[in-house]
Amino acid sequence: MKRSDKNTLYFMLRVVGYAAIMVLLNVIYMHDAGEITSTGKFGENSLTEIFQEVFLFMLGIIFIFVSRRDRDLQAIANLLSLFFFMAFIREFNNQIDYWFYLVLPVLFLAGWLAFRDRKKLMPSLNTLVQIPETAYLVTGFLVTFIFSRFFGRTALWETILGEDYNRWAKNAAEEGIELLGYSLLLIAGVEILWRVCHNRVKQGT
Repeated sequence: MKRSDKNTLYFMLRVVGYAAIMVLLNVIYMHDAGEITSTGKFGENSLTEIFQEVFLFMLGIIFIFVSRRDRDLQAIANLLSLFFFMAFIREFNNQIDYWFYLVLPVLFLAGWLAFRDRKKLMPSLNTLVQIPETAYLVTGFLVTFIFSRFFGRTALWETILGEDYNRWAKNAAEEGIELLGYSLLLIAGVEILWRVCHNRVKQGT
């Protein structure tokens, strides 16, 4: 089989895997739609929230591997890994009052790495920007950290639902979009790691 054919086959297999993630998201939403937890539907103890945390933790691990596999990406990949670990801790904000103090050591580590690798950061970022899969990463970031925040505003859902406003509907929309964004970030992380590993194989290292 030609190398180009293999690459296409591997890509199609990954797409099947990503489609399975989309199906999984809908299974999670259906489960949470009928499950009232101690914090209500789509609350802090819901599967939607749990999978958000799982995806964030996986992203932190993925970018550790990226940093170890590609020295050109190492500086920026280290910071991305720590960013996702901080976001992972942040997801526990309604369960752990002192979550900020857990984030602080990670934040200090990120600051120290940024200072240590200050001469490598811009070249490393340039390398990341040139990777086509980075577009997926940016898309996931925009959906998760910007769009979902606006989409989940109470004022918006009060306007949409009027007298029928129900906080659970708002939670379902906000947390659902947020989980979708995390899944897009996860797909981006996998694609970037795949490219990095593929490049290493081609280089024979």
